[in-house]
Amino acid sequence: MRELSRRQLGKLSAGLAVVGAASLVGGGQVAGQNSGLSRPPKLPRMLAKAEIPQSRYPRVVIVGGGWSGLTIARQLKRLGVPLDVLLVEKREVFFSHLQANLWLGGLVELDHLTHSFLDAAKLAGYVYFNAALVDIDRTSRRAYTDQGYIDYDYLVLAPGIDYDYGSFGVKDAGAEQFLRAHYPAGFKSGSEHLSLKRKLDEFKGGIFVLTAPPGIYRCAASPYERASIIAARFKRDGIKGKVVLIDPRDQPAVNGDGFLAAFENLYRDHLEYMPSVVIKGVDPIKKTVSTDFDDIQFTDAAIYPRVRAAKMIEAFGLADKASQQKEGAIDPFNYNVIGDERVYITGDCRPMPFSKSASVAVSEGAHVARVIAANAEGKAAKWATPESRCYSVVGLKPEQALLSLSYYRFDKATKQWEFAPNSSSDNTRSEKLARDNHKWGAGAFKELFG
Repeated sequence: MRELSRRQLGKLSAGLAVVGAASLVGGGQVAGQNSGLSRPPKLPRMLAKAEIPQSRYPRVVIVGGGWSGLTIARQLKRLGVPLDVLLVEKREVFFSHLQANLWLGGLVELDHLTHSFLDAAKLAGYVYFNAALVDIDRTSRRAYTDQGYIDYDYLVLAPGIDYDYGSFGVKDAGAEQFLRAHYPAGFKSGSEHLSLKRKLDEFKGGIFVLTAPPGIYRCAASPYERASIIAARFKRDGIKGKVVLIDPRDQPAVNGDGFLAAFENLYRDHLEYMPSVVIKGVDPIKKTVSTDFDDIQFTDAAIYPRVRAAKMIEAFGLADKASQQKEGAIDPFNYNVIGDERVYITGDCRPMPFSKSASVAVSEGAHVARVIAANAEGKAAKWATPESRCYSVVGLKPEQALLSLSYYRFDKATKQWEFAPNSSSDNTRSEKLARDNHKWGAGAFKELFG
């Protein structure tokens, strides 16, 4: 094993400290401090070469096995350009946020949401490497994981989101951890969804608070769909409870007319929508949400704060300092880090104001795959708008849904992103749209996992 320079060793130590403090794409715990030693302890596993197949072609390393990372890996192998593709992901099982609300409502089984990364890799012909990213060295094009280092020709960072509890005025680490454990948002890990499902199964009555975060979040329609489904459960099961949905916007972020009609016509006694309300603080011990108008006492809750890009983006010096959500500083059309056409940031960590939905991640992922494949051949790929396709279930019996379909364009005169003219919404509750939703979801899973 080659000797590391003092600068590289110090850089790696900083990366290890980040793993201990942040929610990265990494797996188990690693030591980030050295108990007073003059230099970090030897870390042979991390500083040795990872045990992966030898590369025959330029290697693309993709960090993060969400919808974006999986799609990029799949599409790169489909395009036929000779590239070795390796997916680095800490989890051993994929848990989908797409259609997770349907599971909360009893409309799909758990195995609909859970899939094998091994199956995905086998289907497409890339390598799945179960490991945690610790650090990157862009000069030597090397990615360090808890299972060894990997040399790359192209690196894609798609590690997902972290929560910004400070946006709710929660700055004490103990209070934040209590919130995470007792009132999880249910928009990040599979464990959060399992916890939320159990909460609902055991809920006997009272006020169940949900929050819709400010900014661009995962995903635009989901808090309103979730509120509808939980209210439908209370109504169906005779639970003397009410969902209180707190939203900083003056109406739902998408399908406003459709959601408001469902809230009023279907769940008047089981759902209270509170628009234009800004949360100032949360006391998880007293079970109180403080707003700019009043304090709201709750029986149980799922607290969804503002999201930010995964903390590794900032820790690696790749965040746009102007981004309130700490998203990557990238070329908005090619997704590469500014000044580095070998490193790309995608999915929830990109800064453009598109929905952070699975459908957008899939269409963006296909574009990024084309960009990388073209770059490998000395060519360029033309930008194409992502598609945001959001079905939102608002009724359980009968199952009915809404649809929001969005496309985007960049106005060169104003230098602003805006919706393309072919965007549309269907705000009429429809059983057909509910059936379309199931077909679309099944197709999305089959595409990646077989």
